[in-house]
Amino acid sequence: MRKLRTALTVGALAIVLGGGLAAPVASADSTRPVAPESGVTIQRTWHATVQCHIVRITDNNVVGVDRGTGSGNSKEAAIHDAERNVPVPQGHYKRHCDPKRIW
Repeated sequence: MRKLRTALTVGALAIVLGGGLAAPVASADSTRPVAPESGVTIQRTWHATVQCHIVRITDNNVVGVDRGTGSGNSKEAAIHDAERNVPVPQGHYKRHCDPKRIW
C-alpha cells in the first residue's frame, strides 16, 4: 500500500509540475501553436454580438434597437463585422452600437 501511495503522489506531482493535465492559459494573441516544434499555427475565430439604436432620419428619434452578429480573426474584427450586419431599414441609421457578447 505504501508503494502505491508513493507512486501516486510522485505521478500526481509529475503531472502538476509537467503541465500534463493543466489547461493552457488563453493568450491575447489570436493564433495558437499546434506543436511548438512544428511551426504550424491555427488561426482563432472570434464571434461577437452587438446591439445598436435605430434612429429615424426625418425626426432624429430612436425607434428601436436591433442586434447583429459577426466573426473575425480578432475581437475588433468580429465587433466591426457584427456592426456591419445590423439590419437598418430605409430612412434610418444606427448609432451607439455596444458589444453584448464576445466569444
